[in-house]
Amino acid sequence: MLKDQVDCVYVVASKIGSIGMGTTSLHALKGIENSKASYQVFCRGFKSPIKIHPKKLHSYLYLEYLSYPLRFLEKKLGLKINPFKQINKIFGKLVKSNLPKTKTYHTWMGIAPEAILKAKKEGAKLILEGHNSHPLNSIEIMNKEYSKLGMTEYKISPKTLEEESRIINLFDYVLCPSDFVYDSFLKRGFKKSQLIKIPYGVDTSEFTPLKNKNKDSKIKFIFVGSVQIRKGIHHLLQAWEELNLKNAELIICGRVWQDSLEIVSKYKQNKSIKFLSFVNPKEYLQKSDVFVSPSLEEGSALTCYEAMACGIPLITTFNTGSIARDKKDCLIVEAGNVEDLKKKINYFYKNPEKIESMGKSARKFVEDFTWKDYHRRLGEFYKKILK
Repeated sequence: MLKDQVDCVYVVASKIGSIGMGTTSLHALKGIENSKASYQVFCRGFKSPIKIHPKKLHSYLYLEYLSYPLRFLEKKLGLKINPFKQINKIFGKLVKSNLPKTKTYHTWMGIAPEAILKAKKEGAKLILEGHNSHPLNSIEIMNKEYSKLGMTEYKISPKTLEEESRIINLFDYVLCPSDFVYDSFLKRGFKKSQLIKIPYGVDTSEFTPLKNKNKDSKIKFIFVGSVQIRKGIHHLLQAWEELNLKNAELIICGRVWQDSLEIVSKYKQNKSIKFLSFVNPKEYLQKSDVFVSPSLEEGSALTCYEAMACGIPLITTFNTGSIARDKKDCLIVEAGNVEDLKKKINYFYKNPEKIESMGKSARKFVEDFTWKDYHRRLGEFYKKILK
């Protein structure tokens, strides 16, 4: 090994230890540590119990603060700025200029392409975190949906499509947390030997069923996640209003994205829908009866694992990438099918006894998908490829 060479460089454009990709990144690092591999980390901030030696850590927290005014301008003035894209350009240049010699380069889609090219040129094996389906698959789904809604300003350009495809084909391995992700890469020309199935996890000691749950007359359905078209929020809101169920409530937890602002505003007057914005979802999950995740495109939503750990059944799509089993822990709904979604919501509404039995099944099943299981699986993968 060269003096300055490491086994792995891990790159994520997020604050490690925060929600979403920040949570997954934290546990990916623990998995890498599980393999005893040496590593360096590039991120946009760090918040977690895990200890990283300063020499291993390249943290650019100031980029997060720099994104705030851009987000404000996008939200308040309706400007199409795309803060993530702008900040990622700066982040990419920083990663490239400080990149050490490494055996493997582990990153997420669309992050620091110039650093990816440099790592590949220097002989590193590229590992992609498949937090979404193949870019061509994702773009195809989203452009089709935006066209249906007449929202062409959000469509992905052919130029971006070409660049995404060029970069993605350089990767040697893709970590696939779900069959949806696995199938999308297989259909786009990746070999089975390149696709590594490793589902995500959940802290089953933190997310637990609520003891002595107060049961009132209302059946509570809950959505947790970013409120955007990709998550199918427009289909859920439409289905809910058309059902017009008595003694039922829909709770929406998450920040509303630009592409869904107008859609959400149409349902603000519906008293059976509670919009809670960005909150800690745990207590709301525990107090709810059914979790609904009608995503059009996803990798494997962590919120599905958390809902299952809280002992509530799911209504979800195959595209959500959930580990839940149809008719055992969840009801699978066809992505984008509002009538099917209405049917599945109505099923739980009319059969409340199924909520309890399927919720218990969900909790039991997800106990085999803890973060410790994820650490072990990812660690084994690294041990194998580093040999």
